[in-house]
Amino acid sequence: MKRWLAVPALVLGLCLALTGLAAPALAKGTGSKQAKTKVFEVCKHGCKFNTIQKAVNAAGSFKFQKANAKVKVTVAVKPGKYVEGVVVDGTEKKVDFDGLTIEGTTKNRRKTILEGKNAKGELGAAQNGIEAISVDGIVLKNMWARNYQSNGFFVHASNEEGEHCDGYTMDNLLASDNRSYGLFAKNCYGGKMVNSAGYHQGDSAFYVGETPCDKKSWTVHGTTAVPCQKKPQWTLLKNDKSYENVLGFSGTNSKYVKIVESAFYNNGIGIAPNTLDSEGYEPNGWNIIERNDVFWNNYNYFLAGAAFHTVSGGLGQLAGETVNYPTGVGIILYGSANTVVRHNNVFGNYKWGIASFSGPGEEFVANEGSEAKNVNNQIVENVLGREGADPNGEYDLWNDDTGGGNCWSGNSANSSFAPGNGKVPLSQIYPACPQPEVSYDQARSINTTAGLQLIFGDFSNPSTILGYAGTGPAQNQQCTWVRRIAAHPPFQKYTPVEVAALPGELSCK
Repeated sequence: MKRWLAVPALVLGLCLALTGLAAPALAKGTGSKQAKTKVFEVCKHGCKFNTIQKAVNAAGSFKFQKANAKVKVTVAVKPGKYVEGVVVDGTEKKVDFDGLTIEGTTKNRRKTILEGKNAKGELGAAQNGIEAISVDGIVLKNMWARNYQSNGFFVHASNEEGEHCDGYTMDNLLASDNRSYGLFAKNCYGGKMVNSAGYHQGDSAFYVGETPCDKKSWTVHGTTAVPCQKKPQWTLLKNDKSYENVLGFSGTNSKYVKIVESAFYNNGIGIAPNTLDSEGYEPNGWNIIERNDVFWNNYNYFLAGAAFHTVSGGLGQLAGETVNYPTGVGIILYGSANTVVRHNNVFGNYKWGIASFSGPGEEFVANEGSEAKNVNNQIVENVLGREGADPNGEYDLWNDDTGGGNCWSGNSANSSFAPGNGKVPLSQIYPACPQPEVSYDQARSINTTAGLQLIFGDFSNPSTILGYAGTGPAQNQQCTWVRRIAAHPPFQKYTPVEVAALPGELSCK
């Protein structure tokens, strides 16, 4: 989530490339006149290349040669600490990085370290561990990126003609202590973030945003709106672990993302797809969140004792109060469309288990154009609170009664539902599945009737999403958390991590 209420192996030999650069020889092919693979080896001592950037540059120049177009190119990085920021720029002339693999030579990702502390870039401090710009099919594996000014691993493309980012793979990566994001993909058609982990990011450990559509002019508005992508190219997150971050997963205007069989715990929020004006191709939607463990997301990073802090200085203003991310929540759907949340194990989150809400685009303009509406989502067959063993706090399920076409069915028996002010029956706020789909232009982005989105004259009421997110000072969000048991019972090998407040640091009334 960026801005919310704006009212972000082995070297086999050397040969002379056509550019005149000495480089490792090609591996032998099978049944072909041309060899299939060329490896550029990197190590601290004894290799042709002692930095990853030098090897990447040589690989791009080699692959640019017409005779080498079909050769698979790999930059193999031996264990060690590499104090640098690597840029793989597909927009440069006389290089070709499509299909490039950059990988640590050992599967222990902690052995191959990209170190951001004291790393230099072209304009000062290195911003990213590895940044790939307009590169198709790039593969990043078996590495750890830490302490960068922006992100650990960053793949993206601009909206300029001819630039694209298709089919990336991030596998067995670790990202930690980066100022913004761990694994970050923006404006890309499909990809993978698998078998990876991230902690201590100032935004999210995993981010997929600004999913492009078939046309730049695509809009969700109108009764004749066409799909964003006629033949969707999906992004897969699987077997990932995200802990002790502001957000476990963030997806601003993300689409066609499958988040499955992963763990999101000890963050401020576990999983947070969202719709914001800061990125293109609004809204977020057509995502699947399935078979994940989402638990103990109660890290109050606003407290002085936190090991990390949010990169954001606030997400906007509401009635004079700064709005921040809501903490203590397992999964949120913010302005989501056609998203399925099913078969997840959501427990031990002190505010809400699964929450859904819209960004006002009418009387209160938090989203210009009013695309941040929750419509046509399904929240079904989730196990909430470990069947009472580790309950979610205030409520298991929370919805602000905006949008339309949403439904809730088959979730744990005895799940708790936020009722609002009682003026709207629960069956209307949380209708059972299936429900007929509604169009964006039929749905409402603001609704004060149920007293769940906002209350005129009482904007700071923490029972509403805008009141809770606008709590001031921000660390006082914790004041309305509900801890229903003294301690979390054990779950697998995980340990709950929370921040202790200093004396007087919380000013709860």
